[in-house]
Amino acid sequence: MNDIYTWPNDLYPLVKTRFDMRYAKRLDVISEVCDVIEQDEIDYRLEGVGGYGELPLYNGSNLMTADQKRSFITTITPKEHAIAVSLSYKKAKVDLSGEAAKIGTRLADSAYMTVLNEFYRLFGNAYSAVGADGCTWASENHPVNTLEGCETYSNLIKENLSVASIVKAQTLASKFVTPDGLPFAGNFDLLLVSPELEAKAKEICGPNAKLMPEKNPDADAPMNAANPVYGMKYLVVGAGGVGFSGKQWALADSMLLREVLKLVYISKPTVLVANQDNPLITDYIGYVDFGFGFADARPIIFSNPN
Repeated sequence: MNDIYTWPNDLYPLVKTRFDMRYAKRLDVISEVCDVIEQDEIDYRLEGVGGYGELPLYNGSNLMTADQKRSFITTITPKEHAIAVSLSYKKAKVDLSGEAAKIGTRLADSAYMTVLNEFYRLFGNAYSAVGADGCTWASENHPVNTLEGCETYSNLIKENLSVASIVKAQTLASKFVTPDGLPFAGNFDLLLVSPELEAKAKEICGPNAKLMPEKNPDADAPMNAANPVYGMKYLVVGAGGVGFSGKQWALADSMLLREVLKLVYISKPTVLVANQDNPLITDYIGYVDFGFGFADARPIIFSNPN
């Protein structure tokens, strides 16, 4: 690094390599429940669950045409996030590899936490942020479809987390219908919890939970019946006061949730270099352009007993 005019670009590959390595190690939680989309369009349009209804009988000659879907449409508009870190020529020259590693690692952590916090906020705001159907994601009055005067359904309960409340949520989901009137065939196999409920989730879903983990209220000994939700996965969707907190939890169909919950990138997290007018100082910029959105409430049931 002898040329005072090219040193920012000389250092950039080291910063970028450390950024990419660090970020790749941290991409795990979000992809478990959220489909990731990369595109070059300003907006992303997302439909809710549903199809064209039950297939009618065919008489061999007259073929009926399917009605259009009656699902609500969600539009996701990614937003840019960026931060610049200034570095001097002297610091880079004295500790080239150390400064590159520090900047790359810290920018990657900031980029990751920016996306993760928005993911957590999506669940934390489920009781306040309004979706395409005019209701919050967790609501007792979701319209079944876009037709005026249609019936409604609820994906919100107010039960403390327990095996019994999970079964109650599963029973509630069994009554759902799709926008085109078919039974909603869900497999609610994923428990989403606050950090405070992680120990309870382990008790219910852990490897030692084949039998009911909770005591019979009429006896001192644990119940000997098989745990009906044994084998269910769980995921913590909150941290540092962002996302679920306290007694909040949810139950989801992990496969269908990915169909209605999207993370849309126009630009995935990266680091850029921007030279200043002063040749002794340069900026390395952490940048990401993304947005989250949900299109349907049927694949998830929320509980807010607080």
